[in-house]
Amino acid sequence: MKKPQDITFLMVGCQRCGTTWVDAALREHPEIYLPEKKQSYFFDRNYDRGMDWFLSRFEGAKAAHKAVGEVATGYSLPQAVERMAKDLPHLKIIMAMRNPIERAYSNYRVRFVEEGWSSFEDALEKSPDLLERGQYADQIEHLLQFYPRERLLLLIYDDLVADDRAYLRSIYEFLGVDANFQSSLIGQRSNAAMFTRTRGVLNRLGLKPVLRMLSRSRAGKLVRRLKKQQGAVKQEISAETRGRLVEHFRPFNQKLGEHLERALMSWEA
Repeated sequence: MKKPQDITFLMVGCQRCGTTWVDAALREHPEIYLPEKKQSYFFDRNYDRGMDWFLSRFEGAKAAHKAVGEVATGYSLPQAVERMAKDLPHLKIIMAMRNPIERAYSNYRVRFVEEGWSSFEDALEKSPDLLERGQYADQIEHLLQFYPRERLLLLIYDDLVADDRAYLRSIYEFLGVDANFQSSLIGQRSNAAMFTRTRGVLNRLGLKPVLRMLSRSRAGKLVRRLKKQQGAVKQEISAETRGRLVEHFRPFNQKLGEHLERALMSWEA
């Protein structure tokens, strides 16, 4: 049975901020271990199952794995942070963030059919979490009550879009694994979420050529096209709504900029 100290890191969020791509890329690294399933939802939804249940997901980790952890986008929420700090106080924590307006709209796009929303404005009114999940400064300040700043790696989705190789290298360096490892996912962000579970299985079986063939096949292109069509929303964010959201997020973004020591003015464009 694994021990709590065997878990070395968690990527705690945020939703719609490139975590699926990072999860898939980390799985390729020979010195990193992630469970077969991306998220256990342990610290936010399944805490009553107990620590032994959570640790059992990491039984496959070997001595060669210098970094052992999980990508789970709900772990940046206050209740989850407090549970993590109680059970895993030694962790390194990665948190990825995105322009909160674009993050909220992206989340709306993938949920609008299931939720029955009539518009983005309707979603904002009915689901406060669309805004709350983008108030990153609050989440960071809560994390800092339990973990020192040097054990937090704060990332911006814009940097992933601009240079995915450098973005991934910064994660490798933070986790203390070989930063020169070359992931096959560099330049493949658009395909990363496509066969997430299949990718993990094929990688473990040493069948990366099959995975590449599957991703590039007609079937793979068709799946991507259908997913885009199914998730398409025939609506843009209105200027009025965007302006209101810019004002809402401005104080949170200013605080975040202080934590990151960088200006985030582009998020108000």
